[in-house]
Amino acid sequence: MITSVENSKVKEISKLKLAKYRKSEQKFIVEGSHLVEEAHNANVLLEAFSIEEKQGYTTLSPVVMKKICNTDTVVKEIGICKMENKTNLCSRILILDGIQDPGNMGTLMRSANAFGFKTLFIGNGCVDIYNDKVIRSSQGAIFKLNFLFGNVLEFLLNLKDYKIYGTNVVRGISLDKVKRFNKMAIVLGNEGNGISKEVEELSLDNIYISMENTESLNVAVAGSIIMYELK
Repeated sequence: MITSVENSKVKEISKLKLAKYRKSEQKFIVEGSHLVEEAHNANVLLEAFSIEEKQGYTTLSPVVMKKICNTDTVVKEIGICKMENKTNLCSRILILDGIQDPGNMGTLMRSANAFGFKTLFIGNGCVDIYNDKVIRSSQGAIFKLNFLFGNVLEFLLNLKDYKIYGTNVVRGISLDKVKRFNKMAIVLGNEGNGISKEVEELSLDNIYISMENTESLNVAVAGSIIMYELK
């Protein structure tokens, strides 16, 4: 059992709370038995820790577990996972342009997984997908998708054979009239500012969700509706 917060392994794990260490080490933390199990099933689990004696787990004291956890409530299990670099493009792509709220990012991951958008392009300026709040919100979907990262405009300019739709609450095609294609990509923009100006200048066909007595929807809600309708 590890009982000291000064233990070298504890310090090593604690560093993974910071994005720069996650990136350099290509590792991230998951908290809770459900996410540890999901990581194991996805073959990305490197190490597992528990406050209870359990085969295959390193035992931590509750004090040490609290030191490592991001949540106020101490979980029973955590796992250290490796980042996977999958670069294949699926037939449905969700492109995120400046999504900054961790809850929105995690929710979009869950919906993307549920509705067949198995590739997510994470644009510069988006929240770190390995942020603990994103991972918890994703409820394991983070292990079932492949991610690409970079400049949204450059990615769009090089995306061949895909029908690309933007999203705009003012100008657009009503969702019920949008044509489906074998290969499709949807661009969702920042919570406050929408799609960036440089992407908007590409003059993409924009999707509009018809609503009553409401000007706009939360980006995660809107994205989920669009992906469901186009699945």
